[in-house]
Amino acid sequence: MKVRFLVAFVAVVSWTCLAAVTAAAEGAKTTVVASGLDNPRDLAFAWGGALYVAEAGHGGPDCISNPEFGEVCIGFTSKISRVDVVHHRVHRVVTGLYSTASPDGSAATGIDGISVLGRNRIFGIFTGARLAIPSGVLPAATTQRAKRQAGRLIVATGTGSWQVAADVGDRDWRWSLHHMGLVPGQFPDANPYGVYAGGHSRWVVDAATNTIDRIGADGRVHIVQFIPNPPASDAVPTCIDRGPDGAFYVGELTGGGNGPGAARVWRYSPGSDRLSLWASGLTAVTGCGFGRDGRFYATEFSTLGLENAAPDTGRVVRVPAHSTSPVTVVDGLSFPGGFAAGRHALYVSNWSIAPANNGGGPTGSVVRIDIGS
Repeated sequence: MKVRFLVAFVAVVSWTCLAAVTAAAEGAKTTVVASGLDNPRDLAFAWGGALYVAEAGHGGPDCISNPEFGEVCIGFTSKISRVDVVHHRVHRVVTGLYSTASPDGSAATGIDGISVLGRNRIFGIFTGARLAIPSGVLPAATTQRAKRQAGRLIVATGTGSWQVAADVGDRDWRWSLHHMGLVPGQFPDANPYGVYAGGHSRWVVDAATNTIDRIGADGRVHIVQFIPNPPASDAVPTCIDRGPDGAFYVGELTGGGNGPGAARVWRYSPGSDRLSLWASGLTAVTGCGFGRDGRFYATEFSTLGLENAAPDTGRVVRVPAHSTSPVTVVDGLSFPGGFAAGRHALYVSNWSIAPANNGGGPTGSVVRIDIGS
C-alpha cells in the first residue's frame, strides 16, 4: 500500500534528533501546544474552537511479513484526541482504532484524515481496504476487527462513540481493479487519506488510487476525478480543503522517484466537474488548507524530498494562486503532517512519524505558528 511512504526513509532517519523546534520566518512565532502524541496526522477545528487530532497509533502485537514493506504489525492503537491549545493538554476521545506499523511503531497508518462538522461531529478516515487484509494469517479476531475498520469513513461524537459512514477503501479498491493501466504495477490498491466534511457530502482523497471521492448522505461513494500522474510514479493526494470560492483544493505527496519541487496543488470545481492545476513547485505535501486570511497553506514533509527526508527539514508554506514556488512561513520542522487554521495562528502536527515502541513512548506533537492578525 503506497501510503506506506513512511516506510521508505525510516532507515535513514536519526531518531535521536528529538530536539524541537523550528526556525520561523520573520514575524512567525512557534510554540509546542501538545506533546506525547502517537504518530499525529491531520488536525481539524470544531465550531467553537476545539482542536482535534488524528493519531495513527503504533500498530500492535500481531505481525505479518509483507514482501514489499517487510514486517507489518497490526493492532488497535489509533485514536482521535482533543487538544487544549491554551493549557497544552490532550484528551483521548476515541480509542481502539485500527493501526498498522513497523515493529518499532514507526511507519504507522490508521486514522489519518479528520474533519469536524459543528461542535462534535468528527469524521475520520482509515487508510487501507478490507480486501487488502489477508485471511488466515493473523488471529481470527484481529482479522475480523481489522476488516470492519480498514478503509472506512467513520463519524464520532465528543463522547467517544462512533459509527461507519461509508466503506471508501472497498469502493476505491474495486475501482482500481478496473483501471489497472492508470498506475501500472501499483493497482489494485486503496488508501483513503484526507477528508473534508461538508453539510451535504463528505469528500475524500485516496493516496493510492489517486482519486477524489464524494460520499453522499446515503453512504454511497462516487469517484469524481483521477489526479494525473507526475513525471515519476503517481500523485499520492494527501489533503483536501474547500476554498472561499466553493472549489476543492488538493495537495499531493507524489510517489517515489519525484524529487523536490514535483508536488502540485489541484483545484476541483464540483459545479463544472473540472480539475485544473492551481499551483506547482511544492515538495512532499502532507497537509493543506485555507487560513482565516483566505490564503492557502501546505505542510511539506521534507524539503529534501520524500526519499531523502530527514529531521528538521519540514516546513509550512503559503501557496499563492498559479505560483511555481511557495513562500516559507516556518521551517525546521520534523516530518510535519496535518494542518489546521485558527484565528491568528496555524497548527501542524510535528514528528508525524516516529517509533512509539522505543522505550520512551510516543514523541509526536502539535505546533502553533502565530502569524499575527
